[in-house]
Amino acid sequence: MRIRNINLMEGPIWKQILLFALPLLVTNLMQQMYSVADLMIIGNYSGVDAMAGVGSTASIISMVIGLATGIATGVSVVTVQVSSSEDYDNLYKVVHNGYALAIASGLILTAVGVGFAPLLLSAMKTPPDVLPYAVTYLRIYFAGALPVTIYNVGAGILRGVGDMKHPFIFLSLGVLLNVGLDFLFVGFFDWGVSGAAWAYVIAQFITALLVTTSLATSMTPFRLFLRDISFHPRILFRSLHVGVPAGLQSFIVALSGVFIQTFINRFGKHAVAGFSAASRTDSFVFVLVSGLALAVMTHTGANIGAGRPERVRKGLKQSLGLTFVLVAALSGLFILLRHPIAAAFNPDPAVTSYATHIMTILLSTYWIFALTEIIGATLRGMGYAFFPMIVSLICMAGVRLLWMLVVLPVWNSFDVIIMAYPVSWLISLITYFVYFMRKGSRILDKLQGEQTRESDSCTMETTENSINSAKAGGE
Repeated sequence: MRIRNINLMEGPIWKQILLFALPLLVTNLMQQMYSVADLMIIGNYSGVDAMAGVGSTASIISMVIGLATGIATGVSVVTVQVSSSEDYDNLYKVVHNGYALAIASGLILTAVGVGFAPLLLSAMKTPPDVLPYAVTYLRIYFAGALPVTIYNVGAGILRGVGDMKHPFIFLSLGVLLNVGLDFLFVGFFDWGVSGAAWAYVIAQFITALLVTTSLATSMTPFRLFLRDISFHPRILFRSLHVGVPAGLQSFIVALSGVFIQTFINRFGKHAVAGFSAASRTDSFVFVLVSGLALAVMTHTGANIGAGRPERVRKGLKQSLGLTFVLVAALSGLFILLRHPIAAAFNPDPAVTSYATHIMTILLSTYWIFALTEIIGATLRGMGYAFFPMIVSLICMAGVRLLWMLVVLPVWNSFDVIIMAYPVSWLISLITYFVYFMRKGSRILDKLQGEQTRESDSCTMETTENSINSAKAGGE
C-alpha cells in the first residue's frame, strides 16, 4: 500500500513514519499559529487582563477544535477507503455527506457556544477582572465555528484523496491573514479582544471558502456540488464510527483542561496569563506528538491490513525511540529558551515567572505523554479505537479531577495543579503498556501464526503442483 508515494510495507520504518508525519506536522504547526499569534499580540498591545481573558477560553476552544478534528478524521478515513477502491459512487456520497455533517455540527456548536459562553466561563471561576474579555472573545469565536468545521472536513477530504498541498496552502494563507488582521484590529485600531476574535473568524471563513471552492471547481470524482449536499445514512454511520471516538477523545482531554483551568483561575490573572503562554508553547510539542501518532496509526493499519504483523512490532519499537528523541530534543530547546519565549507573550514579571515555571515542569515530562500517544496510536491502527477513548476518559479526565479534589486541599500549591498533567500521563502510559502486552501482543502473535500457516500451505500446494506436473510430463 502506498500513501502519498510512501511505501508503508517496505523499507526503514522510522524513516517512513517521519516522512509521512512531516506534512502533517507542518500543517498542524501552521494551525497552531492562530492561537499563538492571537495571544502574543493581545499580550503586547492590550495588557495582562485581556491576555488572561483570551487565555482562559483556551480549554473550551480546544473542545471545539477536538470535535471538528474528530469529524474531519472520520470523513478523511472513509474518503481514503472509498477512493483507494475507486468506488466513485460512494466517494460522491462521502464528499456531500461530509459537508452536510460539517454544516450541521458547525451550526450546533455556534448556537450552544454563543448562548452558554458566559455560563461556562462563570462556572470555571474566571477572575472577575478578566471575565468580560473572556466572554467577548469566546462568543465571537463561536460565531466562527461553522467555517472551522467546514474547513476541517474539506481539508480532510482533500487529504483523503492524497492532496496534502492545497490544505496546507489554504491554512498558510489563513494564518498570514489572521496575523495581519490581528495587527490591524488590535495594534492599529485598538479593538482589543474583539479585534483578535474577529481576525480569527474572518481568517477561518476565508480558509473554508478556499477549500470549498477547490472542491467545487475540481474536475475530479470527488467534486463538490453545493446543491447536492445532504446526508447519506450508511456513509454517515461509517464516518461517525471513526470520527466520534476520535472527537470524543479530544473532547475529553480538553474537558480535563477545563477542570484544571478552573483551579488555575483561583490564583488570579497573572497565573492565568502565565499558564496560557506556557500552554501555547508546549502546544508545539503536542503538534509533533500528534503528527507522529497519526503516522504510526496509519502505518499500523496498513500493515495489519496487508498481513504484516512483524512490521507492526518493529514499527512500535522504532516509533517509541524516534518519538522520545524528537520530543526530548524539542522540549529541551524550549526549556533553554523559556525566558525569552515567555517575555514575547507578555513582559510582565509576574506573568513570565508563572510561564517559565510551568514550562519547566510540563516540558521536562512531555516525553511520557508522547510515548503514551504512540502506543495508543498503534492500538487504534489495530482496530482498538474504543479502549484509548476509555483511557482518556479515566486517566486524562478522571485522574486529573481526582488529583485536584484529593491532593490540592492537602497541599494547596500551584505546582500541585500543574503536576496533574504528568501524573495522568504516567498512569495512562502504564495502562496502555499493560493492555498492549496482554491483548495487542497476543493479536499480533495470532496474525503471525496465521501468516505462517498460510505460507506453509502455499508452499505445500506449490510442491504438490510441481510433483503433479512432473508426473504429467513423464506420462
